[in-house]
Amino acid sequence: MVQWRMPFDFPNVPVEIRTDIRRLFRREWDRLALAGTWWTGTERGDIARAARHARFGGDPQSSSLSDTAIEAAAVVGARPAGIRRAWVERVANYLGYPQYVEIVGVTSRLAAIDTFHTAVGAAREPLPQPERGEPSHTEEPHARPGAAWVPMVGGASITQALSLVDAESTAQEDMHGPLYLTYEGMADLDYVGGLSRAQMELVAARTSAINECFY
Repeated sequence: MVQWRMPFDFPNVPVEIRTDIRRLFRREWDRLALAGTWWTGTERGDIARAARHARFGGDPQSSSLSDTAIEAAAVVGARPAGIRRAWVERVANYLGYPQYVEIVGVTSRLAAIDTFHTAVGAAREPLPQPERGEPSHTEEPHARPGAAWVPMVGGASITQALSLVDAESTAQEDMHGPLYLTYEGMADLDYVGGLSRAQMELVAARTSAINECFY
């Protein structure tokens, strides 16, 4: 008999996991299982599987995705330092810019969750079972091409990176606070939350350098 457990219960880890982080991860798993703006729940799960396979290996699984979508999930999820404008244009010309942005959202949040598990010594959480439903196909009328490699609302910035697909931008902001700082909190240079702001930024800068983040 298989015993049911709550997702993200983090058994036998050597540190206490904050309640807000557990809630955040469970909410993200609920999002992942549902149809998004441009991809179904099954497709979003396959995007996550493709990203994990590229990053961690294992046996490839059957997929509902095109080869280009699998490539996008793999590159964004495991080899982001190699992304260039020409590659984004090629992928987006095949999939569509909004579809590509949703892949970026799904795979980047998955990477954050999987990395957190590695850091605390926990096994990766099994992906959720997809729910039925159709994508909303909601257009963002205020997004425009600009200096960034995808259309955005407003100027090119990290906080607006996923603004072409509003649901993905909202999900990114939800994750930003518990794992780092809220967007508003980033203005508080005296913030202390376990680490001081200076310590947090040193870790962030070192991580960005290792990941070859050019931002």
